[in-house]
Amino acid sequence: MQNILEQTRYKIFYIHPDNIKYCILPSVHCDYTQFNSSTIHPHAGQDRGVFKEDLGGYIRIINSDWDFGPGVLFAKLDEYQSLLNHYLGKENWKKSKFAQRYYKFLKIKKISDRGYKDADEFLNKREKQIDRLFESILKNNVHPVIIKKDKGNFIDNISLGLTKNQELYFNNRGHHRLSISKILKIKQIPIKITLAKSIKNLKKFYSKHK
Repeated sequence: MQNILEQTRYKIFYIHPDNIKYCILPSVHCDYTQFNSSTIHPHAGQDRGVFKEDLGGYIRIINSDWDFGPGVLFAKLDEYQSLLNHYLGKENWKKSKFAQRYYKFLKIKKISDRGYKDADEFLNKREKQIDRLFESILKNNVHPVIIKKDKGNFIDNISLGLTKNQELYFNNRGHHRLSISKILKIKQIPIKITLAKSIKNLKKFYSKHK
């Protein structure tokens, strides 16, 4: 057991983004769910289950029934829809349901985010950031978050759970990078596995994605 966990520690895998169809189903098996954590948080538009990343870079083995069924379709998330409609020219990102949730959250909490002084500045400048992210991913793909300078940054990679059926469920980190990769039809993106159903499943996945 320890050998495969060491082999996959801080491991970046490359997969097709279309292999990620669902989020993790919210249940008592998760570390927390969006709605139990905060119903007003921008990412709590749809409830989903979340597992905490191991700060030491290890993949967690959790053999409970957390994968007894899929959660919400990733394509149904407000985060994805806001980016898709923005890309297609149907609706500016800052007018989207997700952006307005974010704006309301910052107003209620009376906090700034991402270095902006207030919610209004965030809303306007974040849309420009998103345009730059589209351009960057189209040109250079998604960059993996490497650990050369700070191993703690590894948790910021797109986070997934590996089920007993070798399905990959989204674990609530990397919404924008994954969404844009899907929208732009990128073929391979870097991800990390945060949890796996069993050592057997992890070994099988590892052997296919070394």
